[in-house]
Amino acid sequence: FPAWQVIDPATSPRVRFVYGGIYAAGYLTVTFAAPKTGKSLLGLAEAIDAATGRGFISGSEAKPQRVLYFNAEDDQDVMNARTVAVLQEHGIPQSEIAGRFFAVSGVTEDRNLVLIRGEKNEIQEPAFAFLASFFRREGITLAIFDPLQDLSQSPETNEAFRALGGRIRRLANETGVAIGIVHHTRKPSAGVQISLDDGRGGSALRGVARFNRLLAPMTEAEGAQAGVEDFRNYFRIAEAESNLAPPSSERNQWFEKTGVKIGNGAAYPTIRKWTWPEAFTGVTVNDACRVRALVAERADRDEPARENVQAKDWAGHIVADVLGLDMTRKADKARVVAMLRKWIETKVLLVERMAHGPKKKEADFIFPGPNNPAEVDG
Repeated sequence: FPAWQVIDPATSPRVRFVYGGIYAAGYLTVTFAAPKTGKSLLGLAEAIDAATGRGFISGSEAKPQRVLYFNAEDDQDVMNARTVAVLQEHGIPQSEIAGRFFAVSGVTEDRNLVLIRGEKNEIQEPAFAFLASFFRREGITLAIFDPLQDLSQSPETNEAFRALGGRIRRLANETGVAIGIVHHTRKPSAGVQISLDDGRGGSALRGVARFNRLLAPMTEAEGAQAGVEDFRNYFRIAEAESNLAPPSSERNQWFEKTGVKIGNGAAYPTIRKWTWPEAFTGVTVNDACRVRALVAERADRDEPARENVQAKDWAGHIVADVLGLDMTRKADKARVVAMLRKWIETKVLLVERMAHGPKKKEADFIFPGPNNPAEVDG
């Protein structure tokens, strides 16, 4: 253990990100996700994005990298087809990744990669020596392995994954390659939000990685809020160390699963970036004034609009008429609900509870609020 010697801080090496602020040279990154979330689709898309440098997933162009994507679950024909699907979805010719991108299936016997084996968690050093040699020979700068448990023939325990993760981390450090591994979480209980500590084998793997992130599927409630047709087609990269940000937060990157038909006539799944819908996109102050004026007209006729979305005279119909929205579309209806909520919060509109009808039942009605958008303070 050497004693401290004076150093020049200007010579201290900085973390060099190979791709997207999540994969760094010489470090290990772990992506946790529940089954069927979309982790393999994301891993492949990121690998191709890094190989092209286009930034269709990361959001920023960068120098093209030499990339290995190793998938231990899908056969080579599926891997090839899914790679083509990603390229077609983003308008990229195959020639752009030729010679620099390695999409490898580990399903066949000759490519079966085992990194740890047995009850005693025996690290398979020949396999690591092969990977180090391959990285150096091919100039690999980013390697993604999907999924981790298929590279192991040891029990899924804390000890096994701690040993395996630590050895992979050392491989990254020794070769200078950014290594990413995809890891399943345990199947979540109904209504329970998964976390980074829910990876199979416990939290040991999280501790050996420099970067961790969690993929979260869209919930049914979020789907209703966003107005999408099928919430199962969406997922997000949640915050690196927590999953507390609201779904509409800019800190979450959303993706939509889609199918792409390739030359053989079959459709293969891939992903594309998706943005949480902003309710007020394209809505002007004049639109807000028109809605408020029509609400006032209804109130002046003693026919105030209802606050309840299920009511026939719901105030949302006024908003839809003004903005030309189709209330039979989930997305449009969700926008209207969000706009009314915001206008009520900002007192452009006001909710009052009052009796109505022959039986004088009480209900909530919408009236103009004290905040008139037309009265702009110059």
